[in-house]
Amino acid sequence: MSHKLTLWPEGEVLDMNGEESLLVQLTKAGKFIKSNCGGHASCSDCIIKVKGGESSLTPPTFEEMRLLGNIFHITKERLSCQTKLTGDASIDITEHAKKPVAKSKPVPKSSTVIVRKRETLQETAVRSQEKDEVKKPDDWYRHWDKPETKDASKFKHVGGNKRPKPFTDAENNDPDDGDKK
Repeated sequence: MSHKLTLWPEGEVLDMNGEESLLVQLTKAGKFIKSNCGGHASCSDCIIKVKGGESSLTPPTFEEMRLLGNIFHITKERLSCQTKLTGDASIDITEHAKKPVAKSKPVPKSSTVIVRKRETLQETAVRSQEKDEVKKPDDWYRHWDKPETKDASKFKHVGGNKRPKPFTDAENNDPDDGDKK
């Protein structure tokens, strides 16, 4: 049985059957509809807006309700992979009218490409090595292997890891604390 489906925004009218989903039939008709799951109701990319003839569509399936919820009466959105026609209807596919972008775009050539010669790279490497040799040696590198030497110029840290002194009896039993009865 053939039904008429009007596509917005072009106003194109297509003859559709009621046995296949709208996603399959629109793809066969040459219309681009986004879908990552291939019509298994797991991606919600194939959403279409119903403009007219809501009663001419099959009721939402469980999978469609799980993804979109029960708000069709507000948003008028359905999954085209789960929707079939039972009569004449009109839908909006403006979100799908955009052509898909190629996933691998060619990288444009930059106008500031610097080509270095081998001699320049070698000179840079030699300068880098000279800088490394001039650097002050690190005192902490394998410091556990170095023999311990007492250096009078280095200040010895004192006062660390000391326990606090306990209160003395003189401080606790002050005769002027007002214990008189």
